[in-house]
Amino acid sequence: MKSVAGSNIAMMVNLDDCLGCFGCEAACRETHRYPYDEDWMRVVRREPYLVDGKLRQYHLVAPELDKCAACYAVDPDPLCVRGCPAGALAIGALADLAQEAQGKHVAIFSA
Repeated sequence: MKSVAGSNIAMMVNLDDCLGCFGCEAACRETHRYPYDEDWMRVVRREPYLVDGKLRQYHLVAPELDKCAACYAVDPDPLCVRGCPAGALAIGALADLAQEAQGKHVAIFSA
C-alpha cells in the first residue's frame, strides 16, 4: 500500500480530451459501491465554445479529493483513470501533475 500521509494528491483532467462519457463516474461508483445519493466523482457537461478558433468541449470532472487520496493509497492506477477511454484523467502528486500540465488545457484538483 502506498502512503499518502503528508503528500498532496491531485487529479488532472485534460479538458481537450475529456469526452464527457461519465466513465470515471461509473468506475468510481463501481469501485466503492457508495449510495446513489452521494457523488464522489461528478462529470459536468457544458456547452462547447470556441477558443482561438478551436472548439472546446469543456466537460469538467469534479472529484472528492479526500476519497481520491484514499483510493490512490490502495491503487496508484485507479479504475477511473484506467477506464477513461480518452486518457483524459491522471492522478498523482500535485508537483508532478503541474509539470505534466505545461502547455495543456487542463483542470487540476488538489485537496
